[in-house]
Amino acid sequence: MPREHPNADLIRDFHEHQNRFYAGGEQEPARALLAEDVVWHVPGRSAIAGDHRGRDEVLRYFAARRDLAHGTFRIAVRGVLADNERAVIFAGGQVQRDGNSFDWETASVFRIVDGKIAECWVLPYDQYRFDEIWA
Repeated sequence: MPREHPNADLIRDFHEHQNRFYAGGEQEPARALLAEDVVWHVPGRSAIAGDHRGRDEVLRYFAARRDLAHGTFRIAVRGVLADNERAVIFAGGQVQRDGNSFDWETASVFRIVDGKIAECWVLPYDQYRFDEIWA
């Protein structure tokens, strides 16, 4: 069986660290995989939408998602495609709120520089649902 591209491994590792953080773990392992000048693009009009620039701001964005989801946010990696400069992840997200479960699907495109995530574009399959969930 062929091995995945190292950038696919990077993205899978990153999402494992994110899930641990969202469940209450440390943020440092995810931080270590982000470029200092990373940019995270989140479309829409929800509470988490916008362009988050720089490692500290991106990490505050992750913390805001964890807080909005009250520690219930999880990401399920469905697949990763990668080459030397970018990676694309297909993933599902889920949160629990007021006894209800909310889920969505996204594709995200990552720009990778020197083995670190330099930029991410989040692309929800259903933008309206994504905005409602994160309102």
